Amino acid sequence: MKSLADTTELLETTTSLLMGSEESITTHGGIELIDQWIGILSESESTQPIARQLDELKALLLAKPSDSEGIAGQMEAIAANVSQIAPETGAEGEMPSLLAALSAALRMGSVSTDQQ
Repeated sequence: MKSLADTTELLETTTSLLMGSEESITTHGGIELIDQWIGILSESESTQPIARQLDELKALLLAKPSDSEGIAGQMEAIAANVSQIAPETGAEGEMPSLLAALSAALRMGSVSTDQQ
C-alpha cells in the first residue's frame, strides 16, 4: 500500500504528463503509470471500478492497430469517474484539488489522443 505522499506524487506526475509537460508520455510509459494506478485503486472497493476502467484503457493502448477514438472515450469515462470521487475524499487537504486536476488532465489528454 502506497503512502499518501507517494499517491500525491503519482497524482502530480500523472497530471503533469497528461497536461503535456516537457517530458512526453510514450505508450510504454503510460502503461507503467496505469499499472501503478491499477494497483492502488484495486485496494479500495470504492475505486475498483476505476481500476477496471484503467485495465480496459491499457488493453486499448496495447491493441494493434490502436483505436484512438476508443482510447479517448475511455479516458473521458475515467475522467468522469475521477470527478465523481473527488468530493468524497473530503474538503480537507489537497486531494480533492489534485483529483480535479487529474480529471481535467485526462479530459485534455483524451482530446489530444482523439486528434492524432
